[in-house]
Amino acid sequence: MNNDYINDEMEIDLIELLKDIIKNRMFIVKITLLCGVVVFGVSKFILPKSYISNTDITIIPAGTSLDYTSYLTGSKVLNGVSNRIDFEMAALVESIEVTRDSNNTYNYNIKATTNNPKLSYRIVKNVVNEFKKSMISELNLSSVTTMNEPQINTTPVSPNVKKNTLIGTFIGLVISVGIVVLRFLFDKHLRNAEEAEMFLGVDVLAEIPLKK
Repeated sequence: MNNDYINDEMEIDLIELLKDIIKNRMFIVKITLLCGVVVFGVSKFILPKSYISNTDITIIPAGTSLDYTSYLTGSKVLNGVSNRIDFEMAALVESIEVTRDSNNTYNYNIKATTNNPKLSYRIVKNVVNEFKKSMISELNLSSVTTMNEPQINTTPVSPNVKKNTLIGTFIGLVISVGIVVLRFLFDKHLRNAEEAEMFLGVDVLAEIPLKK
């Protein structure tokens, strides 16, 4: 075995590897597109979808202002909502989110996330109605005003089909290139006369063509 071949092997391999990648470009393209299409199909038609509905309300107290977040998500309000829309209490608690505006502490955002756009809308709508009905007098509130009405949003917020498809396509590219690289690294064949001469340390006297 010629030691010069060992010393030059890395340089030769990189050149040959690039050639092998270019040679297998159609394989890489097919695997990349296949992964992208599969992930798109799974995201679009199989993964469960989530829908959001939200509203903003302004709560004006008659006396001292409090943080009403815990009241909006409290058992008294949510029990009334659960009974009204016939929805399990545990699932209702998980689906609802109330955020107090840090810039205007009188304003609150109420958001519901479920697998049904109409259900998300009904949850938000009824949380506001139940809070007005049961808590205005109890908390000594001057007024509760809905700033924007909740809507039935039929566009799901998850899964993100575009993002997932891009990730799937990238993974397909990495896998396909990885397969080509591994196949190249484990291929111990001498690919041409130059490699044979370098590996054996002798000149090639003649070559027999594969095809006449």
